[in-house]
Amino acid sequence: MSTIAALALLLCAGCFENREAPYRPVTARSLDEAITNKAAVERVILAKQTLSGFPRELASMPRLTVLELRGTQGLGALDGLADLKALKQLDLSATKMETVPAAVFALAGLERLYLSDNGIKELPAAISNLAALSYLNLDVNQLGALPPELGQISGLRWLRLNSNKLTALPQELAGLKRLQRIYLRDNLLTTVPECLKDLPLLEDISLSGNKVTQIPPWMTQLPKLRQVDLNGCPVSKLPDDLSGWTSLQVLSLVRCPIDDTEKARARAALPKVHVAF
Repeated sequence: MSTIAALALLLCAGCFENREAPYRPVTARSLDEAITNKAAVERVILAKQTLSGFPRELASMPRLTVLELRGTQGLGALDGLADLKALKQLDLSATKMETVPAAVFALAGLERLYLSDNGIKELPAAISNLAALSYLNLDVNQLGALPPELGQISGLRWLRLNSNKLTALPQELAGLKRLQRIYLRDNLLTTVPECLKDLPLLEDISLSGNKVTQIPPWMTQLPKLRQVDLNGCPVSKLPDDLSGWTSLQVLSLVRCPIDDTEKARARAALPKVHVAF
C-alpha cells in the first residue's frame, strides 16, 4: 500500500475525529461593535482610541473577560469599571495615570493586570484585594517602593517591575510562594532582594542595569532557577560554590567587571550553562 493510500485509510477510519478547530473568542475592536454583540462578546480592544469617559455600556456584556485599553485617552476616573464582574484581564498601560483607580481593586476575579508605561508613584495596599492575580506588569513607572500587602497575593506567578525607582523590596514578598518570574531591570537596587531567598519556584530573575555588586550564595540554592540576568551590574565575582545551580540554563553577565580568571572558573563550574560575558 502506498503512503498516500495509507494516509487516506487512516483519515477515513476517523483517526482525527476528535480534533477541533482552535477556539476563537468573540472580539470587538470598537465600542459600537461591542454593543452590537454585547451578549456574546468576550474581548473588547479599544487600544489607542479617544473616549469621552469610561464606556458604561461594557457592564451590559456578561461574557466580557478581556478589556484592552492600552494607550486609550479620555478614560476619566473609570467609573463603572467595578461593574465588570467577569473580567479576567485588564490592560491600562500607557493611559497617563499617576495613581491606580480604586475601581481596579474591586475586580476580585482579575488574573492579569497591565499597568506599564504610566507615571504611577505608589501602589496602594488595596492591591491585596486582587487575590486571583497571576500576572502583574508595572514596568516603566515611578515606583520607589512596594506595599507589603503585595506579598499576600499567593498565586502571583509573574511580576514585572522594570524601569522604576526601587531601592529594595519588602520582605513580605517572601509570601509569593508560586512566583516563577520577577523582572527588576533598571531600578536602583544595590543588593539582590533577600525576600527572593524563600521563593522555591523562581525560574527567571532579571536584575540588569542595577547597582548590585554581589551574587549572594543563597541564590545558587534556588532549586528551579533557570535564567539569571545581571547585565551591566558591577558584579566582579561569583559565589565560591556554584554546584547548587543544577537547573540553571542561562547566566548573563555582559558588561560586568569580571576578570578572565573568574570567567574561566565560572565556565568550568557550569559546563552545561550558557554563560555570557
